[in-house]
Amino acid sequence: MTRNLIHLLRPNGYFSLMAWVLAALLFINRLSSMVKLFMALYLRQELGLAIETVGWLLSAYGAGLLVGSMLGGLLSDHVRTARLTAGLFFVSVFVLILLGLVTQVPLLAGLLLLSGTLDGAIRTLHQRLIMEYCEPAQRSRAQALSRVARNLGMAAAGVAGGVLAQMDFRWVFFVSAAMTLLALLWFVRTTWHREVLEPDEVTEAGTGTPLRDAAFLWLLGAAVLLGMAFDTVYSTLGNYLRDYYHLSTEAIGWQFGLNAMLVVALQIPLTHWGERWGLRRQLLAGCVLLAVGLGMLPFGSGLFYVCLSTVIWTLGEAFFMPPMNVLVMRHAQGGKSGQYFGLFFMSWSASALLSPVLSGQLYGRFGGHSVWLASATLALLTLPLICLATRSSTQDKALATSKRTASLS
Repeated sequence: MTRNLIHLLRPNGYFSLMAWVLAALLFINRLSSMVKLFMALYLRQELGLAIETVGWLLSAYGAGLLVGSMLGGLLSDHVRTARLTAGLFFVSVFVLILLGLVTQVPLLAGLLLLSGTLDGAIRTLHQRLIMEYCEPAQRSRAQALSRVARNLGMAAAGVAGGVLAQMDFRWVFFVSAAMTLLALLWFVRTTWHREVLEPDEVTEAGTGTPLRDAAFLWLLGAAVLLGMAFDTVYSTLGNYLRDYYHLSTEAIGWQFGLNAMLVVALQIPLTHWGERWGLRRQLLAGCVLLAVGLGMLPFGSGLFYVCLSTVIWTLGEAFFMPPMNVLVMRHAQGGKSGQYFGLFFMSWSASALLSPVLSGQLYGRFGGHSVWLASATLALLTLPLICLATRSSTQDKALATSKRTASLS
């Protein structure tokens, strides 16, 4: 076991050197996500905005994600990915600083729109960086390592953001800007001068055109509904726990930290254990667990109950997120990968546009409990779409086989 652990952690061992480099980049960059985690609380508590206004402002960020997800892919066809990524990091530093200084609602809306566009483009470009700097056999492993790094960064951001918000909310923005600057310096130092690998060859599997791929279109529909259900964690949970559970900002931050730490600890074992189920069952189980974890919030009280809810919906996330990404990669390998990734991230980002508005209106008109009942319903409505997206047993078997090949065992 010790030998396997050494092989796992050694550069150019189980994971390639560039997989570690890009995972470290993502970890540093995710430290700045404390702004996203506490933005709703900042707008409501510090600036005193109405919950409906908060929802509309957060939807501006979601609109930016929607645009940036596709825009990043399109621009990367004309500008070197490394150069484009560095430029986006540089602009993000100043946007984060301005978000901590500006208080006028119209200016905040514009900055959140720009911030979402930058984040959406960077997320898409990270996928392309993996494709350009990692060998084909290493790409699935690099994806797994990046997911662990992403959640480690989220765990640290949740805890640090809660502590900083207790002192002064503006420190959340300024420290996030410093972390983005550090990510830029790391990226320039480690990746800027590296040569990209040859582009992937197009495989014979799949239709090659996403809009003619019926199974992929069902997957996009599932991504929108599931994303809307899941995004309420970021857009509404903080205010809800403060209003209904009377938790401090530090305790709320620990909920986000608990979520991320559970993903880091359990993601690989759960994925390995779930392989025997097949992709469809993993996705269905994840949706049901998400529905239960969020839908139980109106029916309890106390910190322990909140933690139990967090554990359950985190298990759901750990079950549905990797199989969904694997399905997208499978479709992308059969055709125009940029279009597949761009459309998928646009669909997922659409949830960040729609969810804050809908949840804000529900919260303001019918109370906070209605948000979680609606989220649970959306997660359950995803089930038939997933069945349609994974109805090909041949595809499911092929994907399960490819995951076993890349697993630690």
